Amino acid sequence: MSPVLREHRAVTLALATLALTARLAFGLAVRVPPAWDGVLYQRGAVGFARGLGYSCFLFGPAADPSVPTAFYPVGYPAFLGALYRLFGVSAPTLVVSGALLGALSVALAHRLALRCGPTPAAHLAALLFALAPGSVVFATTPMSETLWGTLLLAAVLLLARTPSPPRARALVLAGSLLAAAAYVRPQALLLAPLLPALLAGSLADRIRRAALVSATVAALVAPWTLRNCLTLDGCAVISTNGGSNLAIGAVPRATGMYLTLTHADGCGGVIGERARERCWQRVAAESVSANPLRWLRLAWPKLYFTYANETFPADYLREARPDLIAPQLHQRLRDWMTWTWWPFWVVALLGCVPVPRRPPLPTAAVLALATVATTTLTHLVVFGGDRYHLPLVGFFTALSAAAFRALRRPR
Repeated sequence: MSPVLREHRAVTLALATLALTARLAFGLAVRVPPAWDGVLYQRGAVGFARGLGYSCFLFGPAADPSVPTAFYPVGYPAFLGALYRLFGVSAPTLVVSGALLGALSVALAHRLALRCGPTPAAHLAALLFALAPGSVVFATTPMSETLWGTLLLAAVLLLARTPSPPRARALVLAGSLLAAAAYVRPQALLLAPLLPALLAGSLADRIRRAALVSATVAALVAPWTLRNCLTLDGCAVISTNGGSNLAIGAVPRATGMYLTLTHADGCGGVIGERARERCWQRVAAESVSANPLRWLRLAWPKLYFTYANETFPADYLREARPDLIAPQLHQRLRDWMTWTWWPFWVVALLGCVPVPRRPPLPTAAVLALATVATTTLTHLVVFGGDRYHLPLVGFFTALSAAAFRALRRPR
């Protein structure tokens, strides 16, 4: 590790402590109950804690807990369920674990930012992340964004700090982190061959690294895939909600945002999770084939809904605590969160624009940009929403520091 990075360990610790304090203070004071997807994640975690495994118990009291499911990715419910098994099903368990994850993500983002730009810019960007209201709110709710973002940051930082040529042990560890991230959100599978291929080296070296990381991910995901093949009505790599996500972004009434699919959209009466997924995949393919230009035009609203605002955490609070969040306060929170989000993406975007005589992006920033770009592309295919940029705030922190790399002193 360079002397400059060692010098700022105390700053990293201070920023993580500040982030932890903010998240604990909010979470323990407000006690936000589960809402929307959080209700299902919470029930899935409780099912694990009670020894029910990953079953239809998560869909409600009327569902049969003996019937296995793979509709939602299993990673976050399994993570939270393990904590519930150890410490009990309680709000403090949820809040403390989420706050610790949030603090870790700020620390990882700061270390990544130090590799991307001058230290003052890295400090400031990480400070904004530590206090970003949307990130503070979501870290203490039963939602998967904080865990996914933390795992991706850990994988990218590990690759960024690996000496050249990278050792096989580091690549296997990075693959393990990406496999864990894939269990939370299968989008991470796309990063397994991409990120190691971006490290310096010959084409043959890049291919070998990508193959090693991809093989590690495949080996760690394979047991769950086998479980799905044996217990469901067909094989699914991780989850079975991919077909419905594709249909949401493609059916004739698609807007680019989430919508609830109905029997009128197709697939009414189809039985079996994998059968329904295949049905929705066909619906999506037929919708795109019928009007490909319309589907391509939807890319802009998907992009807009994902990055132009940050309102979902405020909406989540309003849904979960209507007794606490009055309509006027709700609107103020939406505006406040959006204004605190804008500096990240605006400065980060400027940092990625080629400028004469400015140094090229360092490796850490290239890896961060690749992670953001890959995640963005998946949402251009499915649908958008500002909650989907929340796991990427740490990467925007690093890219914001990279925007000032021309001011970086040579070492």
